[in-house]
Amino acid sequence: MSKRPGQVNGNVTPVKSRRVESVVARDAPDETNHPGPSSSDLSLPPTVDIGLIESITMKNFMCHNLLGPFHFGSNVNFIVGNNGSGKSAILTALIVGLGGKATVTNRGASLKDFVRTGENTADVTVKLRNRGPDAFKGDVYGDCISIEHRITSDGCRTCRLKSKSGNVSDFLDNPVSILNQEMSKQFLHSKSESDKYKFFMKATLLEQMKRDYIHIKQTKTVTRDQVERQEECLKDLKQEFLQKKERYENMSSFSEMKATLENLKKKMAWCLVIQVEKKLQNLKCKIDSLREEQESLSEENLKLKEQIKANGKAHKEQELHCPCTPLKLYIQVAFISTRLEEKNIQVSFEAKQKRRNQLLASRSNKLKRFGDRVPELLASIDEAYAMGRFLKKPIGPIGAYISLKDPTLAVAVECCLRSFMKTFCCDNYKDETVLQELMSRYYHKGSRPQIIVSPFTEKVYNIHGRKVHHPVYPSVFDIISTASPVIINCLIDMRGIESILIIKVSISWKRVAHPEFESQGRQIAHFTLVFFWLTLHQKSVRSFEDEQVKLEAECGKHERNLKILENKLKTHEENIQAMKSELAQKEEELEESVAKASEISPERQQVDRSAKSIDTEITRLKKRISVQESTHGDQEQVVREYAEALAVYRDKSNQVRDLKRFIDRLDNIMSDRQNRYKILRRNILLQCLLENDDVSDMKSLSGGERSFSTVCFILSLWEITESPFRCLDEFDVYMVRLHGGT
Repeated sequence: MSKRPGQVNGNVTPVKSRRVESVVARDAPDETNHPGPSSSDLSLPPTVDIGLIESITMKNFMCHNLLGPFHFGSNVNFIVGNNGSGKSAILTALIVGLGGKATVTNRGASLKDFVRTGENTADVTVKLRNRGPDAFKGDVYGDCISIEHRITSDGCRTCRLKSKSGNVSDFLDNPVSILNQEMSKQFLHSKSESDKYKFFMKATLLEQMKRDYIHIKQTKTVTRDQVERQEECLKDLKQEFLQKKERYENMSSFSEMKATLENLKKKMAWCLVIQVEKKLQNLKCKIDSLREEQESLSEENLKLKEQIKANGKAHKEQELHCPCTPLKLYIQVAFISTRLEEKNIQVSFEAKQKRRNQLLASRSNKLKRFGDRVPELLASIDEAYAMGRFLKKPIGPIGAYISLKDPTLAVAVECCLRSFMKTFCCDNYKDETVLQELMSRYYHKGSRPQIIVSPFTEKVYNIHGRKVHHPVYPSVFDIISTASPVIINCLIDMRGIESILIIKVSISWKRVAHPEFESQGRQIAHFTLVFFWLTLHQKSVRSFEDEQVKLEAECGKHERNLKILENKLKTHEENIQAMKSELAQKEEELEESVAKASEISPERQQVDRSAKSIDTEITRLKKRISVQESTHGDQEQVVREYAEALAVYRDKSNQVRDLKRFIDRLDNIMSDRQNRYKILRRNILLQCLLENDDVSDMKSLSGGERSFSTVCFILSLWEITESPFRCLDEFDVYMVRLHGGT
């Protein structure tokens, strides 16, 4: 029972006067002969509180299959029931559920003893109230902290909070100070006076307070020793600080040299900028002179080109009067045409020869009509399909699945379908990828058969509205016969066979061959005429050739001069391009120099000295500064060490001063606490007054008197100790005075 008023449980209706409300727990089905315990709450007006037990639930715990949930009120709760109904099991579950050891309960030597026989685990769930302004992490756990404890048959335990996952390991042996039946029976009889006094000291927290005081005194002694050591260290720090301060004060003399050095560095930076600007200006002048020379060469080049153009014009006029030139061109064209025609005939012959070989090979294997490697490819497809690599087996080549209703039209159908005779069909792109992999084993990348990807269907497309109809000539769709709807649908999609007619035309070989003979006869007559014309004009061609040689020699001379000028012009252009690149580089270098100089000195410095003299003076000043630094150290380092030594000395002084103040204050607090401890101890002793001065031996007390004495002793301790909830087993000893008149 808590000394602080608590909030009424949600299952209990608050009223103005006290009333009893019972919650009866149902036991396991196999224990129906033993009614379970019931809890009743003497409810009071609702108030906010924390740390109270709201409910407890047990599953497979001790000899009970399912016990609970038991909902408790904010004040006194009485748990009543027949023997074996689980009253004591509730208190035992509280100890175990909140982390207590099995030995403390006096109900078992190990946690596995609490697991119901025949079960693997036992569960105990305890819900603690967590409301009001003093709630523990209310934003995390809410109004109720639910502790779920699981015990396995091998003695292992796991504990977790319902609102946040995690293991809880820091529990007391008896976290709720529960006095069980065995301890209650043996407490007054077996415990000595010293044990009872120790129990009193622990219950009133006087023993803990005493230990705290001893620890504080020991800590104070250790702290005082540390302060003495810190004071010795503080003397050394002060000495070091004074040395650093002296060095710092001696460094003021060479600040002027550093300022002079910085000024020289600024001038040196802008002096380099001026040098780059001068180089840039000289380079621009060179580029201008080269451009002027280039312009003069360009004019001379134009004159030579005009002269060559004039000679070329005269040469063309000469060619116009010479009938030899067009005749030569005509003969050359005729010769080239003849060679091309011969080559085409050769290629056609090789193709026909290859086709003939394929047809001969197809006598033993018809699939070789569509390629020599087709049988091997089909075997690989069958093997891959058997292995489950294809979702649906590819179909192909298409020509192998086609037959003709009229064999005389085979050539016409083959011309219509062309390369589609070797095409394969796939249902999806996954199968197409696998088929491409198989084809790569037998074909090069550019010579593989075509693959058409389209979902396989079992029905032929409805082409009634777009199929061509003719009373005499059939369409390709009508001639072709195949058992696979996929093949027909593919040819409809890709070639439109339903809209192509096949027309038979019988022409005699003479009508076909006559135009060819007539064409060759005309070519022979033409070449005879050309040869006669060539012989007739052979003499006049020679004079034209002599004049052409002169013109070509003069033209060659001008071309050589033009080439020399072009080379010079190209050289000048290359020089100009190189200088432009150098100019761009110098401009970038100038920008970098200006940027660096601006970082050193934002304002442009007026320099009246050479860079060499400035560099010499900078070197001299650096040597003097180096000598000073070797003697007194680097200025920045000296300043930094002085500042660090000052900060360390001040921190250590403040730390020692604070520790002294803390020790003095601790002495005052300890003295005051010691006085309060004595007064508190004396007051607690004075509170133990007896109604009757008679003293009896504890061993001579009866069982009821011993239980009543134990309860009285515990109730007296409750008046001076704080606990969110308290539990008593065998509370009927309270009823002795009512029933027995004791």
